[in-house]
Amino acid sequence: MKIVVADPIFLTEEYKKRLEALGELEIHKNVPLSHDEFTERIKDAEVVIVGRYGVDAKAISSAPKLKLISLWQTGFDNVDLEAATELGVIVSNVPSYAFDSVAEFVFALSLNLLRKVHLADMNLREGLFDWRHYVGNQLMSKTIGVLGTGEIGKRVIQIAQGFNMNVLSVTAHPSPEKAKALGIKFVDLDTLLSESDIVTLHVPLTPETEHMISHRELAKMKLTAILINTARGKVVDEAALIEALKEKKIAGAGLDVFEKEPLPMNSPLLMMDNVVLTPHIAFLSEESLDECTYISVENVEMFTKGKPQNVVNPSVLKG
Repeated sequence: MKIVVADPIFLTEEYKKRLEALGELEIHKNVPLSHDEFTERIKDAEVVIVGRYGVDAKAISSAPKLKLISLWQTGFDNVDLEAATELGVIVSNVPSYAFDSVAEFVFALSLNLLRKVHLADMNLREGLFDWRHYVGNQLMSKTIGVLGTGEIGKRVIQIAQGFNMNVLSVTAHPSPEKAKALGIKFVDLDTLLSESDIVTLHVPLTPETEHMISHRELAKMKLTAILINTARGKVVDEAALIEALKEKKIAGAGLDVFEKEPLPMNSPLLMMDNVVLTPHIAFLSEESLDECTYISVENVEMFTKGKPQNVVNPSVLKG
């Protein structure tokens, strides 16, 4: 069996040996420069481990031996599941990891913006040592609005409560019991937007959540509020956000994800000092990387035993 690691992932010697025990292993340590290069890499593979690179129908059909795509991530919106299923290719993901890393990063971005750390650091390097430029706001007693109460959302709530913040939340399945267990208040989206000092997004990208934050929603937010997105870029209408930031309809944004990645170098976001930008790294801690690789490799091992796990296109198993 040929196993191809098609783009860069965290892969220690321990995990290399586990994969080598299953078959011929080919590792690519750089991002493909083109779609053709990607398809060339996987054309003879039976198993492909892929990080962030998209796997479309053309790529899948170009690999006639392909039986498993093991995603080195949770999201699978960059894979053509319909094509994979039609061609009998199992797609497995890493459904649960980096909860703590992403949740902590929400507050890294929030504190950076509220306390103007990014501006202080930049200006200090230019010789500006004047505290009056950096009067900010504290988290204590502020209201945070958490969209989504999956594992990451729950961890964000726990951390926010440690800061003595008031927590509002929108969730797909609210209940008094769940609200009591989390120690929060469930509200509708408009209420959350209008009452929160920080709005943080923790929903998956689906047709229903795409651009769920757009012109109307941004207009509901406080002028002093900040938006944090560590979920998926397309959950936010980026053009609407840029307009809101330019016109000071909200105070700022902390963005780890974007509608188009890498973020284009001509993006207006790069010129704004009320925005903190990071290159999709909220998940990026040594602990979470190891956990992600462990599950991704285990997905391959279980597949070879005839017991595929974490399958995101389960209908393929019925064929």
